[in-house]
Amino acid sequence: MPKPPSSYPDYAAKCDPRLPQKALQYRLDYPPPLTTTRYLNGFNVTAWLYQDSAGVQDIHVELNTTIDELQRKFGPAETPDAEVGFHSEMLAAQWFRGKSQFTILQIFSERIPCPKMCAPMLRTYYPGVPWYYYYDRRSWIGPNGKRIRYPADVLKSVYDL
Repeated sequence: MPKPPSSYPDYAAKCDPRLPQKALQYRLDYPPPLTTTRYLNGFNVTAWLYQDSAGVQDIHVELNTTIDELQRKFGPAETPDAEVGFHSEMLAAQWFRGKSQFTILQIFSERIPCPKMCAPMLRTYYPGVPWYYYYDRRSWIGPNGKRIRYPADVLKSVYDL
């Protein structure tokens, strides 16, 4: 059972435990499993709890597309500032686009949504919807009092890997 994540805003209700469970299960089921240090550092999983117009709840999960994957498929970007992967939160938002029968209830992402693209998008298009996350490079402090620099170190701990 994954540990409870942090929330935004701080006063949000508790995260539905199905969200981190679904994210972990996605990692475990992905071929190959995304549980090695390399994959924990390289990939972010987001899980969004939503409700349809009949009141039925479900969870949609997305995985980011890395810069390496995009370069293998399309070649290098034309300029260095264009070398950006597709963030899992953006992919999930794209999946929900035009699906007005769905109401987003909670958003879980293993990493805090990035401040330049994802956080502003979530605040704009999903105001009032709480986000939950594990890794925030600015705030994770290890038992030795030092900042934890890599997502894998946090995710191994919260997922008990």
